[in-house]
Amino acid sequence: MIRDILILIVVSIIYTLILFFIAPIVDHAFSPLHKDDTNLEIFFEIILQLITIAVVWFILNKYISQLINKFINLKNVKSVDVSLSIVSGLILVGLQTHLKSKLHYITMEHPFRIMRIFND
Repeated sequence: MIRDILILIVVSIIYTLILFFIAPIVDHAFSPLHKDDTNLEIFFEIILQLITIAVVWFILNKYISQLINKFINLKNVKSVDVSLSIVSGLILVGLQTHLKSKLHYITMEHPFRIMRIFND
């Protein structure tokens, strides 16, 4: 039990460090928000960035967890896989500053919004 928790902590730290290097690369592969672009262009960039994040996340979860399993011998530890999936998803999406600004703009500022219920 304690061994599993310690392994989970070590693997999460390793995974987090890897993601802190990869997430900004993905983020800077896409342009920041340009409000003079059309809403369709911004929406297309959002979709493209989300697809890229999903592919990178899939590759990282598949291959890096296999690599870590090879060195730490975590065979068949389902809780570690689930924890790594949650950590990697949160970090990978959370570090996408360009994506977050585009999502905020498209949900709060665009003309597709029919009515304003709350004033932000």
